[in-house]
Amino acid sequence: MRIVITDTAHVWNHANAELEKYKDNVLVVCLNGKKVTDKYECFVSPYKQVGMGTDSFGTETMHYKALKSVAGELNNRLYWWDSVLFLTDNNPESLYPFHVVKDLNEYNDLHLCTMAPFRFEAKRRITTHKQLLSDLSKLKSVLYFNPAEYLSKIDKENHNKITMWSVYDAYSSYLPTVINNIESINKVSCFDFGTNSYIPVTEGYAAAGKNIAALDSEVKVPLSVAPQGTLGIIVKEQYPKNDKRTREEVEWQPPRTDGKKICEYLRQLRIQIARANNIKYYPARCSFSGPCAGTCKKCEEESAYLRDAINRITPEKRIIPDCELSKWEV
Repeated sequence: MRIVITDTAHVWNHANAELEKYKDNVLVVCLNGKKVTDKYECFVSPYKQVGMGTDSFGTETMHYKALKSVAGELNNRLYWWDSVLFLTDNNPESLYPFHVVKDLNEYNDLHLCTMAPFRFEAKRRITTHKQLLSDLSKLKSVLYFNPAEYLSKIDKENHNKITMWSVYDAYSSYLPTVINNIESINKVSCFDFGTNSYIPVTEGYAAAGKNIAALDSEVKVPLSVAPQGTLGIIVKEQYPKNDKRTREEVEWQPPRTDGKKICEYLRQLRIQIARANNIKYYPARCSFSGPCAGTCKKCEEESAYLRDAINRITPEKRIIPDCELSKWEV
């Protein structure tokens, strides 16, 4: 799994000690245009400070536009075989990597953890945060932590002991559960903040239990029309075992004029990865003629074989080669 954070986030930044156990998986997107750590892999935005460097929030700011200009490069750094978890918080800037990548990404399962702004924060921050979450359709899962919802369930006598940082700690405490579960869940599930666990949803939201946090009205997507996921929900495609035709129709990918080129490009990527990690892998060139989708059942089987082989290698010994291929190779 690839974990994406930013250098300007309040909770999930390069100084957060909770992330050290996932060190080999973390990518820090440096929005201020400077590498901020040697502990994690960094992706440095081309942002250049002008004047006092005051920049607000949203898609019209210099920070966002700088990252948007290299969105393709950032997307390539996510690696096509990984699931990607964007860790964000109440700082709208922490959502920039997700927002610039979501429409470009075709191969990864995307997951998002985010936290709503506090009620006392500036109205523009709150509005921008909601705008950046306006399209969740590309996601496989979302965990949305609402401080107001959390505080409403705490004994009023203890409110004077609650600080902004203690709320951040509460939000952080859900990370291990998310990382350990989102890729293995095989049915529609909802995150229960009361028990810090995923609960299968069998009869709508109510069936998951009273502890499930209410979905925020500003970004709510009804389960019935959310095939890719919604707030606190993980959705895995399921079809009746005997309904092969429906499954094939849903999973069918339309042919592309550049499909053969994509197929060969991905084949070359797999070859480079296998060689770098001493994995036995001898793929034959595709003999299919005519337009194709760029991937097929055989391609997916080869990808699965390679993923399984890589997973058997300890993380510190895995080698990720430079996969920039020249035109003659494809």
